[in-house]
Amino acid sequence: MQRSNKAEPKSRSALVTTGAFFILAMLLSIGVTVVAYRSVRLFEARAIWVEHTHTVLQRLEETHSTLRDLVANARGYALSSRHEYLLGFESDRNLLHQLLGGLRALQIDNQDQLDRLTHLSITIAQRIELARTLIEADKEVRIDNAYEHGRDLSEDIRRQFVALKEVEQALLTERSADTRESIRWTILAILGGSFVSIAILIAVYLRLKRETLRRREAQIKAQLYAAEIEDLYNQAPCGYHSIDEKSGLIVQINDTELAWLGYAREQVVGKMTQTDLMTPASADRYRQEWRPRLLHDKAVGGVDVDCLRADGTHFSTLMSISTVLNPDDGRVMSRNVIYDVSDRKQTEKEIEELNASLKRQTQHLSNINKELESFSYSVSHDLRAPLRAISGYALMVEEDYADALDAKGQELLQVIRRNVSKMDALINDLLKLSKSATGELTLGNFSMQEQVEQSIVGLRRENGNVEFIVDPLEDVVANQGLLSQVWENLLGNAVKFSKKAEHAVVRVSSTSTPEEVIYQVQDNGIGFDMRYVHKLFGTFQRLHRQEDYAGTGIGLALVQRIVVRHGGRVWAESRSGEGASFYFTLPRQAL
Repeated sequence: MQRSNKAEPKSRSALVTTGAFFILAMLLSIGVTVVAYRSVRLFEARAIWVEHTHTVLQRLEETHSTLRDLVANARGYALSSRHEYLLGFESDRNLLHQLLGGLRALQIDNQDQLDRLTHLSITIAQRIELARTLIEADKEVRIDNAYEHGRDLSEDIRRQFVALKEVEQALLTERSADTRESIRWTILAILGGSFVSIAILIAVYLRLKRETLRRREAQIKAQLYAAEIEDLYNQAPCGYHSIDEKSGLIVQINDTELAWLGYAREQVVGKMTQTDLMTPASADRYRQEWRPRLLHDKAVGGVDVDCLRADGTHFSTLMSISTVLNPDDGRVMSRNVIYDVSDRKQTEKEIEELNASLKRQTQHLSNINKELESFSYSVSHDLRAPLRAISGYALMVEEDYADALDAKGQELLQVIRRNVSKMDALINDLLKLSKSATGELTLGNFSMQEQVEQSIVGLRRENGNVEFIVDPLEDVVANQGLLSQVWENLLGNAVKFSKKAEHAVVRVSSTSTPEEVIYQVQDNGIGFDMRYVHKLFGTFQRLHRQEDYAGTGIGLALVQRIVVRHGGRVWAESRSGEGASFYFTLPRQAL
């Protein structure tokens, strides 16, 4: 939905921009049309004035030519008295009146030219009158003066015609230049506007094409997204179905739920109701409990429903229902989500059985522990009493009958006493091992540095040749009594296997991580073969002969049991003849 929301403003903006470009192109086209129309109208008006000027020039030329014809006809008649010359004269005189009237009409907008034309008309009238006089004169009378005066008038008329033509020619030149300029600007306006319009239309076309491609890509993406959503809907790990609450029929269901139920889609959609998918007991609960809640709260979540398969078997599900309005027709739809919890139910049943079994095992272990405690009590009292008796009688025999015993007898009595002492030490270690795993684990804060120093005091006094190095040690929360046993055993082991070295050194140090503190006891003794490291922490396991190094074989097993009970780990590293390092860890957060 988020992608759709982001795409809508972008699409709307693209449409607005494209519309703006299109409107701009239309306005520009209209503007170009208006400019072209006005330019054409202006060109038309100027062309009319140019044509007007041409007409004036033509009329001037025609008027001048007619005047010359009139004078020629008058002279011809005066010389030959031929009647056709007289007719020509009259015709030209009438035509001149018409031409001059037409010229005055053409020059009505130009007062200067009109004044010149008026003066010309007066002069032409004088010239016509002179020509008429020539026609009416007596042939015997000399008309030289008339000829001479006629030439002067004709020259004056010619100059006036030239002046009129020059003015009109100047107007023609000016108007032609204006017309050409108008044509040039009209062409530029049309071409420029057309070019800009075409450019905008091309831009609009390209934008529309890009928008079309974008929409096509968006449509393809939407189709792929819809297909992906449909695939996710159908392949979801939970079941989905929708119900038209008005008809009560299922209108949509995904493949996962169909596979669980064992139905085909056409068997369910539009044909089955909610309760058709449930066992009778669950259907009754739906009608009596869940549907009223759904109508009131618009949602029901996390109800246990037994669904009925097509083959009549059923399976346990967890169902949640919510109601929505169909955006197309406004109908109320209920959406149902179901989870197959058959495996969970089976697991819960197995867990309950395991818990019951664990409870029985715990009770059995408790009984065994009680028996072990009873055994420990018997060992500490019943076994020690005979041992003390044996040791005491052996001592009495050795003291009272020393004279009667030879050296061999006394040696045998000492062997008896040594083995009794060894047996007593073994019983003590067994009792310690038993107590390390039983009883309440009381934790507290204490100084690990002081505890190690206290454990070293006795060892340093009995083993003066051993050098002890204790680095600063980090403290943790633990049982001080049990940890003192750990340090005594590890330090005692280190002294025992290194005291034969030329310069025996035992070093204690610690490092830490965010989760735990690691303690290390390192010596430079005889070490051990790492191939047998798995035997190191076993009960009664020994890697050296009893004759070489005394011990019961329980010390390291006791260390491991105490450390593991605190939630830590124990391990060792060594090479034969190169000393050994023993490590154990304790968690920063007490268990």
